[in-house]
Amino acid sequence: MLKEIPGQAVLRGAESAQVPSLSVIIPNHNYAAYVGSAIRSALDIRWREVEVIVVDDGSTDNSLEIINEFADEVTIISQANAGQMPSCVNGFRKSSGDVVIFLDSDDVLHSDVMTEIASVWSNAASKYQFQMRVIDAKGLPTGNVLPQYFSCPASDDIRRWMTTTGAYPTPPGSGNAYPRWFVDRVFGFKSDFVDRAPDSYLLAAAPACGDIVTITKPLADYRVHGLNHGAFLQLDDTRFAREIDLTQRRYKFFAEIASAENLPVTPDALNRNVIFLCLRTASFKLRPDLHPIAEDGSLRIAVDALRAVASPQGFSTSQRISLLGWILCVLISPRYFRRALVSLRYVPAQRPKWLRALLGLFRVIR
Repeated sequence: MLKEIPGQAVLRGAESAQVPSLSVIIPNHNYAAYVGSAIRSALDIRWREVEVIVVDDGSTDNSLEIINEFADEVTIISQANAGQMPSCVNGFRKSSGDVVIFLDSDDVLHSDVMTEIASVWSNAASKYQFQMRVIDAKGLPTGNVLPQYFSCPASDDIRRWMTTTGAYPTPPGSGNAYPRWFVDRVFGFKSDFVDRAPDSYLLAAAPACGDIVTITKPLADYRVHGLNHGAFLQLDDTRFAREIDLTQRRYKFFAEIASAENLPVTPDALNRNVIFLCLRTASFKLRPDLHPIAEDGSLRIAVDALRAVASPQGFSTSQRISLLGWILCVLISPRYFRRALVSLRYVPAQRPKWLRALLGLFRVIR
């Protein structure tokens, strides 16, 4: 359903006089504790036309009861459990907005999100990305924001980083807004790549299909509550092999899109990606029996890491050097110490306060 707010100003900086409409699509599965806050935040966006679509994906808690409290204000889709990606596709098919945000049901949008997007509107953009304030389960800010930019990245730089290293600084899914034509393009692209989350497709494809406009201001809240998909509550050394496989398949998908857009891609780009190299290091040293790169070795990883430090990819030099130091320490440390180092890198809850403060002071990747 479209919400109309009278008196909305026309677009600032727009290339068209037409004011775009916004669709917020909220997929939900068993997040009864948070979905109401997500819906309310979408309804509170200050913009002339805001359409909110909530897709309940077979929840077994009381999510649907909470969602139905907003029945007069939102469009509700209730379906058998199919997963996040089908939920987003179904929600998108029901939507009509010129701009689309896929809001995770445990996250929250700020009321000025569309006003800020409108101020930098460009018909050439495939994605608008903005920072996210990190909050805890109760909604209290933790003092962190995602991502931490050392400078505002230009779109041409992002495209070059992605084609040469497979990396660029991007917020989680709820921190991105997409023009409708781009979502149509990606969801309709024929590929063997399959993943549960729409982020994998959209974030990967965006640099190949258009400009990425970065807003260095928090316009959404990212909630950390221990049940987040992707969250490390404790060290799971079997997970790194799966993350490597996903990263490789996702970059292959990007390369396919890039080829269709006549954008050249460096064949071994991921070997210059510091985040991917951290995964390679953890996988190889903790679970060599599961490591998916058969020809890998400590020397090869170290050489690739040295090359990665010299490769711009949206992180500051100090950030890349800090990760190089971590990689080298894990490669040479005894088993007990390497597990501790990997835990400090991937399980934030296990970091002592002094380390969290130090990472924040030097704006090291967290």
